[in-house]
Amino acid sequence: MKPRNTNLPLLLLMTILFGLTFISVKAALQGLGVFQLVFGRYAIAFLALTLIFRKSLRRFRLERRDWKYFLLLTAVEPVGYFIFETYGLRYTSPAGASLIIATIPIFSLVFAGFILNEKPGGPGIAGVMICFAGVYFIVRLQESSALAPAPLLGNTLVLLAAMSAGFYNCFARKLSFNHAPLTITYYQTLAGAGVFMPLALWEYFRGDSFYMNWAIAGHLLYLALGGSILAYFLLNHALSRLEAAKVAVFSNLIPVVTITASYLFFGEVLQPMQLVGAALVIGGICLAYASKT
Repeated sequence: MKPRNTNLPLLLLMTILFGLTFISVKAALQGLGVFQLVFGRYAIAFLALTLIFRKSLRRFRLERRDWKYFLLLTAVEPVGYFIFETYGLRYTSPAGASLIIATIPIFSLVFAGFILNEKPGGPGIAGVMICFAGVYFIVRLQESSALAPAPLLGNTLVLLAAMSAGFYNCFARKLSFNHAPLTITYYQTLAGAGVFMPLALWEYFRGDSFYMNWAIAGHLLYLALGGSILAYFLLNHALSRLEAAKVAVFSNLIPVVTITASYLFFGEVLQPMQLVGAALVIGGICLAYASKT
């Protein structure tokens, strides 16, 4: 019972941080291009971690035997995930995107069976299915709006992001057997900044609009410090202690956070059935989490 009491608050904090990133991405895209936004958040995150740990950077080492897993990890996330998610958020609403992201546990369960040989039990599968039922109740009421000009395209791209995150959970857990969560997080920020820098420059010199004000700067800082550093550190920390499928099931709580925040920031109205769906999501998380502790 002790791991549950220790990890549950951290997993909930991680979920809240990730849930709010959809709001910040949507807001920051009002002035920045997709690649400019992703590069900015990872460049700031990398610089912040480098400054904080400048006297102990030697401890951030990757074993040669794990390079292939790290390359796979960075290919699916941050590279694949944030291309799909950020482009998807151009065409769908933050709430809609978060609902699709709630399918991450499904992909994590499938991929973990092949990559990590983690076999979920019956209650765990039931919990994930209850979560998915809750997502269905929320998704079916989504309508086109100014925030979601092309929801089908946007949701498809975000679904690819969810698949990428499913792979990420498996590769990060495999790396966590030999490396500290902070090491994985540090190299993630380096890879994200390095990969997206030339793409951001290409986007800028292509003539895409670039506009920055205090609000956009604030959202960018949150994405860097809250999303790319703290949230991913908590995720990698959880994956070092718990099975990938167990950690992934908390992504089903992200829509509850994002829908609430989207209502507060953008005026998206919650429907009664969305509240039913949110209740199912929370219930499914409790069942799946309790079954694996």
